Amino acid sequence: MNLNRIFANVVVDLKHFYREKSTVFFVLLFPILLILLFGFIFQGQGDLSYDLTVQNLDDGPFGEALLTNISYSGIFTLDEVDPDITVDVQYIEDNSINTVLIIPVGFSDGILSLLDNSTPPAPVPLTIYYDPSNSAAQSKVQILGSLIGYMNKQLANTTDYIYLDQPISTASEDLEYIDFFVPGIIAMSVMSSSLFGTVGINTELRQKGILRKLATTPLTRPEWLLSNIMYQFIMALMSTSVILLVGFLVFGLVPHIGPFMFLFIVLNVFSFAGIGMLITRFVKEAESAQAAANAVMFPMMFLSGTFFPLEMMPDFLKIIAQFLPLYYVNEGLRASMITMNNSTILLSAGVILAFAIIVFILGVLLTTWKDD
Repeated sequence: MNLNRIFANVVVDLKHFYREKSTVFFVLLFPILLILLFGFIFQGQGDLSYDLTVQNLDDGPFGEALLTNISYSGIFTLDEVDPDITVDVQYIEDNSINTVLIIPVGFSDGILSLLDNSTPPAPVPLTIYYDPSNSAAQSKVQILGSLIGYMNKQLANTTDYIYLDQPISTASEDLEYIDFFVPGIIAMSVMSSSLFGTVGINTELRQKGILRKLATTPLTRPEWLLSNIMYQFIMALMSTSVILLVGFLVFGLVPHIGPFMFLFIVLNVFSFAGIGMLITRFVKEAESAQAAANAVMFPMMFLSGTFFPLEMMPDFLKIIAQFLPLYYVNEGLRASMITMNNSTILLSAGVILAFAIIVFILGVLLTTWKDD
């Protein structure tokens, strides 16, 4: 294997990238526009239904009344935890729960004593755990606050008998929505550049007859494939760097940048470069290949949790999402850059590694110099 030939081919691809202004736009500028657009307005949401985990430790009427009011609001579907279970941060992480409302022991007794007391009472606290990196969890906390306020008005016109205690974050640090959003944009950008870059290069060389002529040159097929992967990885690093820079300058984003982040970027490149090679093996015309790449990219972009939390989707779409490779890249990048959840990192890395190995090996085996 000749490194000089590999690097020479990478330089040719980089020059081609510079000359194609539309490619520069989609690799570098388009992700910036998405970050600025969604970063400023994405948190505005319409009427949605959320899953809410609750644990009622109270044996009186007001605990059940609170759950009834929350259920009748039509906003939440309640999932009750057995009172004998200890709900803490570890339990929440182990069960992948983003929000838990806990009604404490003596909740009803506290309200009854307050109702019988003519002096201004101290309100009865409720406990809530939530994941601040999850936009749905943030919305749940806000909606619960409104429902508690409504129940207070039912109990008395002016006095608050219940209050929602300071939410307890299950993350190691305070997070904002942009922390959730940026890893998804990185995953999407690397996916699109690897997929369309591979499809574009392969179909152009095939249609111009250059791919067939490469068989007559000293450049071997492994060298050519490696040079293309190196080029796609350079594009991925450029795109990721620009996204992180804009996130830092505009939104103050300070993610964890470590080896796992680069691992998921590499696996993302191999996965979708492999899919691109498979597409161009079976779809020869450039227009048809681009259409096939779009058919792969757009469902993943919108069903894998890049822009929208999976909780906003119907149950059958949640199941579909877990069969999409981009879902595991999204989850892995968020876990490695933001939440530092080791179990999610290992699971996501294992799944996307297996997928990348399979599709890339198939792409290599099926790629040929000659036309059929």
